[in-house]
Amino acid sequence: MTEEKLLMEKSFYETFLVDHDVASHPIDVLGQAFVEEQQNEPYDLTFIRFAQGEVYFHSKDYEAAIFKWESIMNDLEPWAKKNIADSYYELGMLSSAEDAYTAIQTESTILTMEVSLQLFSLYIERNKLKSAYRIIEKALSIDPDYPNVSALARTFYEEQGDWKKAVELAVQEALRTGDLSWFEVLKGYAEEGHTGSFAPNDFYDVLISGYERDRRQFKELVSALWMSYRSQSTGHIEWMQTVNTVFEYVEVLPNEPWQDVLTQFEEAYLGFLEGDHLVKELENFMPGMLTNWLKVSRNHDPLFPAAAVLAWNDVFSYSIDQEVTEEAEEVVMESDKHQARFEEILLFLNKIIVWSERNDSPVGYKTQWIAEQLLDLGEQHLVVAGSGSSGKSSFVQSVLGESVGEAEGSTVIYRYHNEQVEVQEIHDKGIHKVESIADFEELMQREAFIEYRIPSEFLKENRTAIIDVRTGQKDLDDLTSFYPAADGLLYVLNADAPFNAEDRHILRKLSDIGQPVNVHFLLNKMDKVSDHTEEIIESTRNKAREWFPDAEVLPYSSLEAVHLQRRDVDMFMNELLGAKERNLKADRAEKLFYLVRKTLRDLYSKRKTRENDLKETIAKNEDILSRLNGFEHYLGDMQAEKVSVIKDSFHEKKEAMKKEITERVPAILSGCSELISEESDFRQIHMELNEAMNKRIQEYIQGDLMPRYVASLEEWLAFSKHELQDSQVYLEEMSETFNTLFGKDKVVLQCDFQVIDDWRRDVNRMGTRAQIDKENILLRFKPAQFLLKSAGKLLGVLPQNKSLLHNQYKRYLENEDYQDITASVVDKFFLQFDLFEKSLQQDVHSFFAEPFNQLKVTISDTERDIAADEESLKKMKANPERYFDPITLFEVKLLQHEYMVKAGFEGSRNYS
Repeated sequence: MTEEKLLMEKSFYETFLVDHDVASHPIDVLGQAFVEEQQNEPYDLTFIRFAQGEVYFHSKDYEAAIFKWESIMNDLEPWAKKNIADSYYELGMLSSAEDAYTAIQTESTILTMEVSLQLFSLYIERNKLKSAYRIIEKALSIDPDYPNVSALARTFYEEQGDWKKAVELAVQEALRTGDLSWFEVLKGYAEEGHTGSFAPNDFYDVLISGYERDRRQFKELVSALWMSYRSQSTGHIEWMQTVNTVFEYVEVLPNEPWQDVLTQFEEAYLGFLEGDHLVKELENFMPGMLTNWLKVSRNHDPLFPAAAVLAWNDVFSYSIDQEVTEEAEEVVMESDKHQARFEEILLFLNKIIVWSERNDSPVGYKTQWIAEQLLDLGEQHLVVAGSGSSGKSSFVQSVLGESVGEAEGSTVIYRYHNEQVEVQEIHDKGIHKVESIADFEELMQREAFIEYRIPSEFLKENRTAIIDVRTGQKDLDDLTSFYPAADGLLYVLNADAPFNAEDRHILRKLSDIGQPVNVHFLLNKMDKVSDHTEEIIESTRNKAREWFPDAEVLPYSSLEAVHLQRRDVDMFMNELLGAKERNLKADRAEKLFYLVRKTLRDLYSKRKTRENDLKETIAKNEDILSRLNGFEHYLGDMQAEKVSVIKDSFHEKKEAMKKEITERVPAILSGCSELISEESDFRQIHMELNEAMNKRIQEYIQGDLMPRYVASLEEWLAFSKHELQDSQVYLEEMSETFNTLFGKDKVVLQCDFQVIDDWRRDVNRMGTRAQIDKENILLRFKPAQFLLKSAGKLLGVLPQNKSLLHNQYKRYLENEDYQDITASVVDKFFLQFDLFEKSLQQDVHSFFAEPFNQLKVTISDTERDIAADEESLKKMKANPERYFDPITLFEVKLLQHEYMVKAGFEGSRNYS
C-alpha cells in the first residue's frame, strides 16, 4: 500500500533519496544511481528511469518524463502509462491523454480508481457528460470507499442538476456507511424539493437506519421528506402508507420531543380532510396514520389527535383498533375544561360554504349570516313562532312600542338601533339595503327575510333581537333555518283555540329538530276568553309541558295597553332567555355546531333532491318535447287547412263573378243591336258600335260588377280575419298550456296579422283598377264582319239599301258568338285577382311563420336542456362519491371539533 501511495503521488523517486543528504538534488542522486546500476551484470535501469520521469514531471518537463516512462516494461508499466496520460493531460493534449488512460489494463484496484478519477475529470473538461456518468458510476461500483469518489459523484450530480442520481447516491451512502452526514445531505435534498419524484417506499430502509442511529436526525429527515410530498395527491397518500409502516417500528420514549413530526401529522390530517380526496383513497391509511399520530403525541398535547381518532372511528365504524379508541377516549375525558373558539367553527363553516359553491350546491349567505349573529354575545335572539291565527306578529308589534311595517309572508328580524328605522333585505346572495317603498314592495316578491333596525326601548333594555318567523309554509323552512340562532323560542298560541292542527304540526317539527332550545309559550288574545282564565292558563301549561317539560305560559292581549303588561313580559323574557343562569358562549358554540351539522345534512339532501329534480325535469321535458313535436305537425295541418279554407272562399267568390261576366258580356254585346237604325251611317257603323260596346262593358264592370265584387271581397276579408283570429286564439291557449308545463313564460306563439292589412290594401287597390283595355269586337278580320263592313261602304250611300243593311247588322249582333270577347274581358279583368289568389298560400304561411320559428327554437332549446340534464345526471350517477365523500369528511372534522369541545379544549393552535 505504501508503494502504491508513492506511485499515486508520483513520489517513487524518494526511495532513492533515503541514504542521501537532504540537500542532494534528486537528479544528481538518480544520475549517480543510474551510473552505478550500469556497472552491475545484468543491470536493470527501469526503476531509475521511472523515478527520473517523476522528477521531470514535477519539474513540468513533461516531454522528458514521457520519454523516460515509454521505456518502462516491468511491473511498473501500467503506472508508467498512467503517468504518460497524466503528462498529456497537463500538456493539454486531452485526446492523447484519453487514449492513453483507456489503454491501461491492470488488476490493481487503486490504479483502476486513479485512472477512473482522472478520466472523470477529463470527460468533464471535454464536456463528454455521458462518459463522465459512466466512469463515475463504475468507480462507485468498484470502491465507493475510495477517497473523494462519493464526494466527487455528489458534486457532479448537483452541478448537472441530476437530483435523481444525487438522491440515490445519498440514500445509498447513508445506508452503506451509516454516516450521519449523508442523512443530513438527504434531508437537505428533501427540503429543497428534490425527493418528491421518488416512490416514498424508496426511503423506508434509510428512515429505519436513521431511526436506529440518531432519533433526532430521524425526526428531521421524516419532516423534510414529508414536506416534499405534501403538494402531491397520490404521492402524499403513498408517503403516509410508508410513514405508517415506519412508525410501527418506532417506540416513543418518555419526555421525547416530537413537535415537528406532530405538526406534519396535523397538517396532513387537515389537508386530507379538506382536499379533493375520496374516502376510498383515505380509508386504507387513515386509521394507521391517526393511530401513529396519537402515539407520538403522548408527551405533548394529545387532545387533537385523540378527537380525530374518535371522529374517524364514529364515521367509519370500527376502522381503528379498540385499544387505540379507548386511549383516545381517556385523553378526551382527562383534558382540561375550556371553551371552543368561535372563529375556528366559523372558518370551518366558511370552508363548507366555499366547497358548496364550487360544487353547484351553494349554501347561501343566509347560513353565514346566522353564524355571524351567534358570534355576537352582546345580543340574544328570541325566535317567535306560531300559527297563522295566533296573532304572533301583533304581539311583536305591541311589545316593540313602534309602529313598524309588517312584511307579510316573510320572516322579520327586529333589532335595536338608536337612530331612525333602517330596513335591509337578507337573502342567499347577500344584503341589500331597502331605500324606498318601491324597493320594499319589490322585496315582497322575493325569497328573502327582512331586518328592521328600530329605536325600540324593549329591544334595548332586553339586549334582544326578535325574529318573527314565518311558519305558514307546509315545510316550515324559515323555522328550521332560524332555529339554530335561537337563544330562546316563544311559541304564540291563540287563547281562543290553542294547540290547533297547525300548532301541533309546528310543535312536532320543533321537537323533531332535537337541538335543545329554551321554549316557552305566550297565550295571546286573552281578551277573547274573559271567563275561566286561570283554568285556561293551567290547561295550556299542562299541554305545553307535554311538548316541552320546562315550558311556562304567559297570558297576553295585544289589545290591552302594553305598559300594563310590560313587567310580566320582561320577567318572562328573563326566564325565557335565562342568560344569567347559563353559559351563553357554550350554548352558542353548540348552536354553531348544530348549524354546521344542519348545513351538511342539507348538502346531502340537496344532491338527492337535485338528482330527483333532474329526473323529473328530464321526464317533464321529454313529455313536453313530444307534445311540441306533435303540436308542430298539427300546426302544419292547421296552416294547410287555413290556406285551403281562405283560398277556397276567395276562389268561390271570384268564380261567381267570372260566371256572371261570362253570362252578362254576351248579353250586353247582343243588346247593342238596339243602337242600329235605318238612319245609321253604315259606312262608319262598325266603329261606332265597337266604341259603344266597349263603353257598355266598362259601365257594367265599373258601375255594377266591381262594387258588388269589392263588397264580396270585404266579406271574404272578414271571414279570413275571423279564421286567422281563431287560429291565434288557439295558439295563445297552447302557449299558455306549454308555459304552464314549463313553469315559466317560454312560448309565445304570435302570428303576423299584418297579412290582413296587406290583403285589405290589395283589395282596395284592385277595386280602383276596374277599367280594362278596349276590346276589338267589330274591327277584326272575320268573313262576316268583312262582308258587312264592305256592304256598308258600298251600299250605305243608297237610301233603298239601308233597310237591308239595318237588318243584316242587327241579325249579326244578335246572333254573334261573343265567347272569345268574353274570355278576353274575363282574363283582363281577373288577371290581378288571379295573381292575388296565387299569393294567398304564401301569405297564410307568413301569418304562421313566427309560431313555426318559435316552436323550432323551443324544440331545439328543450332538446338541448334534456341533453344537458341527462349529461349532468350521468355524471352524478357515475361519480357520486365526488360529491358525497367531501361531505362525509366534513362530518369527520365536525365530530373532531365536537369531541374537543366536549373536553372543553381551547388550544393555542388553529385547528380549522
